[in-house]
Amino acid sequence: MVQSGFRRAFRAAAYGILTIAALLIVSAALVPLLISTDGASGAESGEDLAPDGSRFAEIPGPGETALQIHIRDRGAASEEPAWIFLHGFTFNAFSWDPLIQELPADRRLLAYDQLPYGLSSKPAAPKADPDFYTRDAAVDRLWHLLEAEKIEQPVLVANSAGAVIALEAARLKPQRIAGLILINPMADLDRPELPAFITSLPQTWRLSLWGARWLGETEALLERSYHDPGRITDDRRERFHIHTRMADWDRAWGGVLKRSLTERLDVGGPLDTIHTPTLVVVSEEDQVIPPEDSLNVAAQIPHAEASILADCGHVPQEECPNALRQLLAEKWPQVTARYDQADEDP
Repeated sequence: MVQSGFRRAFRAAAYGILTIAALLIVSAALVPLLISTDGASGAESGEDLAPDGSRFAEIPGPGETALQIHIRDRGAASEEPAWIFLHGFTFNAFSWDPLIQELPADRRLLAYDQLPYGLSSKPAAPKADPDFYTRDAAVDRLWHLLEAEKIEQPVLVANSAGAVIALEAARLKPQRIAGLILINPMADLDRPELPAFITSLPQTWRLSLWGARWLGETEALLERSYHDPGRITDDRRERFHIHTRMADWDRAWGGVLKRSLTERLDVGGPLDTIHTPTLVVVSEEDQVIPPEDSLNVAAQIPHAEASILADCGHVPQEECPNALRQLLAEKWPQVTARYDQADEDP
């Protein structure tokens, strides 16, 4: 009798657990379908929102379309190599404004919004080009921009995830890159990748949109990127969010997130095959990329030197532009001189 009652209770509990599990599975399948896929409203072109000091270049896009690339620049062409600035994940070209204003204008200084950030074009990943938001596509857009701007052999100055683009460009075409300045580089993000059949589900696209909207509207990453968030100005906060004033920004960011589920953010070959003169700037107080990771990047590149920047977080070009300018003025000529000397030695 007791045993029979125990079996009935066990069976009831088992049914209850199965019912709850079934409800959770159904919810997991259905709830994401409630996320709207309608794109955000806003300006159709970044030119409608651009402040003083901005301009745009056109480069080839998918099919017959052209892409608008938002640019912030200073200086003029000279015998010195141009410096091209590449921002990190979710940031934009405005991130470089404080540093560019500190640097001497004895060369071209050009920062641009990588797609789909800032005020550059906001295409969702085109069906005709499923690889639109890959690392290789981003490198191709860099080559197109250099061609459009008639820039040869620049120094690439890259922060965070922008370092992957810079390193891959130097690895693929070393003759076209004069040097690398990598600021807290995110050169190898170790994270799991999902199988293609999961990322092809409609639920995955909708969840990518949800994630993109959260990332694009929160200031969590901006604040974590500063050693002292009290240094973030109101103007910087506004320009950090400027993409949200453009139409379909969320669908474009969703395309990036969805693609990132199946492709690691890393360089396409060993770092020790890159022989470009390189300075790695490591912020002592970086809370996004552990300083030891940045130092490890420097250790793997044959002609790289590392330099520590105190009292700065992940984006010293914003938080400590004067200290970063001083470091670059001292260390970069030393890096290039040692590289030239090594090249001359038998």
